[in-house]
Amino acid sequence: MQIRIACHEDLAFIEAAYEQARAFMQANGNATQWPNGYPGRTDAEEDIARGHCFLVADDEGPLAVFSFAAGPDETYAEIDGAWHSDADYYVIHRVAAVRGRGVARAIFSFAAKHADYLRCDTHEDNAPMRRALTSFGFRECGTITVANGTQRVAYDWIKKPRTSTTTH
Repeated sequence: MQIRIACHEDLAFIEAAYEQARAFMQANGNATQWPNGYPGRTDAEEDIARGHCFLVADDEGPLAVFSFAAGPDETYAEIDGAWHSDADYYVIHRVAAVRGRGVARAIFSFAAKHADYLRCDTHEDNAPMRRALTSFGFRECGTITVANGTQRVAYDWIKKPRTSTTTH
């Protein structure tokens, strides 16, 4: 899998990926995470303009889209619980995959190569994303409230320092 920054020509794929993800969530017990057409074209255009929108692709073409940006993120300013660090962080938002296995792991690995501390959130009912986050090593921190007033489960991930393996 390759990851590249998205461009305006990718908008049709991005919108379709968001729509497919919404339909998947609704069909699998998570009907309220992305309501009323969120995220949509405007969100994608803003992410592209800021250089925060990325695509995951393979030899057959795009598989997924996600937003990856340096914090601070106002969504994470208040938490019912506690973050595991106050360090500078990057955020992962709007993950939508249309096919493939291991896409979330590829996204998290990409993010971990670019940041020592990551934050992410998802709906309580988004079991696939919650499993993917936990499997990668994200830890649950508590709950946050997003712009539409609903709650999300907040996670963070801290890069473990390399241990020296030198012998004397």
